[in-house]
Formats: sequence, structure tokens, C-alpha cells
Amino acid sequence: MNDFLEAAGKEWDKIRSRPSLKSALSYIWDYYSLWIVGIAAGLITISYLAWHSLFMPKENWFYITFTNTFEEIGTGSRLWEDYLEFTGFDLKTKNVVFDNSSYFDYKKGAIGNSYYEAFVAHVEAGTLDAVTAEKDSLIALGSTGRLLDLNRPEAAEIKAKYGERFLYTEPYDKDYGVQEVPVGIDLSDSRLAREYGLYGEGGCALGVGAYSKNLEAVELFLDFILGEGQ
Repeated sequence: MNDFLEAAGKEWDKIRSRPSLKSALSYIWDYYSLWIVGIAAGLITISYLAWHSLFMPKENWFYITFTNTFEEIGTGSRLWEDYLEFTGFDLKTKNVVFDNSSYFDYKKGAIGNSYYEAFVAHVEAGTLDAVTAEKDSLIALGSTGRLLDLNRPEAAEIKAKYGERFLYTEPYDKDYGVQEVPVGIDLSDSRLAREYGLYGEGGCALGVGAYSKNLEAVELFLDFILGEGQ
């Protein structure tokens, strides 16, 4: 340790003895440039990793939008916490998002509504996994093609469990047929209404985003609010 301190002292004396600041900086660069570059690269890497960990958005385990409700059921609510406990999802790796700040009723017309436009953007990006609404509104929304046809193979598990609850609407693309397609699941008697106070006499339903990548999480949500596995 003493040898190191002695050597460092000698180097400091050499730097101090340079005739000008420019000369001192030139000496430091000539003899220590590799150390300087290495330390700078290390600091940049550490800073990037820290920023990425703190601020870069994570993927989602599950993203659901609850339309037209003033109940406290958003991210951080009791409903959100109960669902997390039920699923065991680790928020250190992915997010669970409950959005309760969306207000549009498609049966009354939603074109030009900023909340509806945000809903469409989330669907088209594949971010939105599920949406709840009053039954009539959800059925009307299903005719836009932005809810998954629950007859599709990827929804087979949901159909097997909850097919008797399906709600139907006319197909978005009639070139492929005119038979009504299932776009929603009736939740009027679920915990959403009974325990968490969502919606009213009109009943409520859930639709799956047309491009959802998290159908297992949607199924878990249905299990959670309809009592499966509890």
C-alpha cells in the first residue's frame, strides 16, 4: 500500500511540474488514455443499465381496460392486488395494467372520442388484452373487428370453459360469412359486479383484444372473477 501511495505521489508531482495546464493534460492523456477510456466506458455501461432498469417500459403480463366506470379498480386497487395474488405474476419482470380511465360507449357512437382512439391504438399495437363494458356496448364494439373472434383456435381454452357465456355480434368482414361470431363473455353475475361494484343493471361483459398475445392471462382473469380454481 505504501509503495502504491509513493508511486501515486511521484506521478502527481510530475503532473504538477508541467509548465501549463495544456501540457499537464497532454501528459495525462499520453500515459493514462487507456485507463480513462476504460473507466468512461464502464461508467456509461453502468449508467445505461441503471436507466434501462428504471425507465424503460417492461412488457405486460396483462393489460385490461375497464370502460365507463368510476369505481377505484385501476392499477394498485384492491381488484388489481387480488388478481396479482391469484396469479402470482412477478412485477419485477413484467407489468399488470388495469386502466379504469376510459369513457366511451360504442352503441352511442365513439368516433372522434379520444378515449376510443386510445383504445384502438392499444388494440392495433397488440398492447390491449381485454376490455370490459356494458353488454350492449361491448356487442356493438365487437362489430368493429377489434375484438377477437372467440371461435379462433387460440381462444379454444376460453371457449371450453366459458362458451356458454359467449355474446355474439355480426361479423366484421362479411366476405367470410354472415353467421354471428362470439366477441364477448357475459360477466353480469361475476365478482366484478357482486364484489367490486362494477357496472349496473345493464350487466357487463369482457372482450379480448384482437391482437392480444396474453390469452393465458385473460383466461386467468376470467377464472379469478368467475370463481374457477378458488
